Amino acid sequence: MLMLNRATQRLSRGLGGAKRQFSTAAANGAPALSSVTTQRQSFNKAGASSSSGGTKNSSSFYMPNAKDEDPRPLDVKYWTGKSAIEFDKFRIDLSKYDLKNILSARDSEGKVAADLDKRDTIMLREHMEDVFNRVGVVHMHNTGMEQFEEMQAVTHILFPQTTDYEGGANLRKEIEPNVYDTGAPREADLQYHHEMAYIDTSVKWVAFGALHATDNPMKGATYVSENLGATERLLDSKFGQRLVEKGCCYIRKLPDQKFFTDNGLDSSIVYNFWQTSTGTEDMDEAAEIMRKKGLEVEWEESPIFGRYMVTKYYVDTFEYDPYNDKNTMYASVADDYAWFDSWPGVRDLPHWERPLKLNFGDGEVMTREEKQFWVDCYDSCGVPVAWEKGDLAIICNYRTAHGRPKYDLNAGEKRELGVILGESFVRQGEVDGKW
Repeated sequence: MLMLNRATQRLSRGLGGAKRQFSTAAANGAPALSSVTTQRQSFNKAGASSSSGGTKNSSSFYMPNAKDEDPRPLDVKYWTGKSAIEFDKFRIDLSKYDLKNILSARDSEGKVAADLDKRDTIMLREHMEDVFNRVGVVHMHNTGMEQFEEMQAVTHILFPQTTDYEGGANLRKEIEPNVYDTGAPREADLQYHHEMAYIDTSVKWVAFGALHATDNPMKGATYVSENLGATERLLDSKFGQRLVEKGCCYIRKLPDQKFFTDNGLDSSIVYNFWQTSTGTEDMDEAAEIMRKKGLEVEWEESPIFGRYMVTKYYVDTFEYDPYNDKNTMYASVADDYAWFDSWPGVRDLPHWERPLKLNFGDGEVMTREEKQFWVDCYDSCGVPVAWEKGDLAIICNYRTAHGRPKYDLNAGEKRELGVILGESFVRQGEVDGKW
């Protein structure tokens, strides 16, 4: 296997002139021919063989006009109907522990906390560590918990460090300190993704707590995909080898919240504003926050969305997984316009107006067939996490991707999940020899 990820990184970070020629139209798959040629030539000079690992030669470099892409919705199944991981391997019945005794402490702010010195707490931590280290998913049920504060306290038994949601792609509200809502409407299919894969600083794990759940636990279930198996399937294809060689370019377009407020516009067509993503209304500060996360930042004016912040992030498709000592997938089509195929409001926009686009790292556009195969790789390794009230799941962001299908609610039903973002880490991408 010819590993060219470092060449891709040199290309993506060093093609200053070529990359800056890309306009918003280019971000959506319709760049000027000169920029395509420059990128292609530079990529070949960086060391990519036109015949290695399934790489297309220059004559088949796919760069259609945006309107000529095939934007039909992808077929997302989430699993095969059989869990890729047996349920009893990652579920913990908390009714077997004295949770009231475990959560008998209070922190400096008077909030619920675990007494880390109690025997019950030590036993639970060891149990959680064992399951998480072996499987990468811990699903605690029969908990009796009714507050996010309790769920956060149990999460901190295993992992005390959390991360603020800054620079994120979607619009999330903070429910409690370091606890956020999922930031997505129930009418939308959320495709498999690794949390915060589109910036230099990602998170090692993510926790979900169910304050309210549907009558049928499988309705509104979250799904995780076992990443090692999904990666092996992807790498056993020419498309997978091209992702190794070329890397990815994440493109995001964040509109101006003030423009929408001042003009009384319908924000249902907005995924997130640059102000809410960065936590500031100052353009210079916002741009600096994004640049510190490894993103290129440009500003563009739009009659529909106001002052667009356009960010581009060039990175390896795969990330070194320290648990498996292998490079595994860390990107997915969730960072493409396909993410919005069922998203109310945004789905009605032409695909080239949607706020996300994922290309190969040299600017080449992925075909619909390639994206569908990528989805199939994740779906083939899917595992449902069926929610009941009080459930808590902690998932490894290296070893799993997560997503969920859209769901309906009957009269009187509620589904409310809180999200806790785990300890942050700086992405290193692929490591030579770890395949």
